[in-house]
Amino acid sequence: MEERLPLLHTLPLFRDMTGQEIQRTLECFHAREIRFDQPQIVWEVSEQAYWAVILEGEVTVQQEDMRGNRCLLGEFGPGEFLDGAAFARDGLSPFFFSVRAGTSVLLLEREAATGPSGESCCESCRAHLLFLRNAVQAMARRELLLLRKIDYLSKRTTREKILSYLSIQAARHGARRFNVPYTRQELADLLAVDRSAMCTELTRMQNDGLIRFERKRFELLG
Repeated sequence: MEERLPLLHTLPLFRDMTGQEIQRTLECFHAREIRFDQPQIVWEVSEQAYWAVILEGEVTVQQEDMRGNRCLLGEFGPGEFLDGAAFARDGLSPFFFSVRAGTSVLLLEREAATGPSGESCCESCRAHLLFLRNAVQAMARRELLLLRKIDYLSKRTTREKILSYLSIQAARHGARRFNVPYTRQELADLLAVDRSAMCTELTRMQNDGLIRFERKRFELLG
């Protein structure tokens, strides 16, 4: 795990921590890295007691109903932090994580981080406290992302949802031109709309002079 220390130093979850403190935290929380060379569903979040730190690649959180319809809830990249227990409901959850090819994830045992201390650490040690502080801040940032998602999902029409999403992305990138990370199907799942209807609306919006797009490249006009 030592070869990962330069990367971990750059991640918000380990902010203000020395290399020795990061190493101690990894040992305390029984960290292990797993890599996925093929896209796949990783786990049902209600069944695992891990925090996950994304080192490389992308992880998506999705929901599937009884008829197999999927909704994309969010996509997370390097440096971001997920806690599967946040989605669990009485041990039965319709939410799951999936990964893209080439994704590496650092798993940390949640009970070791938040439960009684092991022999390798005391709960009041600086490394433990810094990690938990950074984890709380990461959760707060994720709450903001969820609020943004609620904003565009609350819109009544497909056009309003698209404009809300693109406006948020423009503000996030600080420019009217930007790339979105999703395919058309993934974007439709994210906005909870039909893919064909969304593609038709995108064409109409371009004809109306509201946007310009090519594949994953979008530009807000006007």
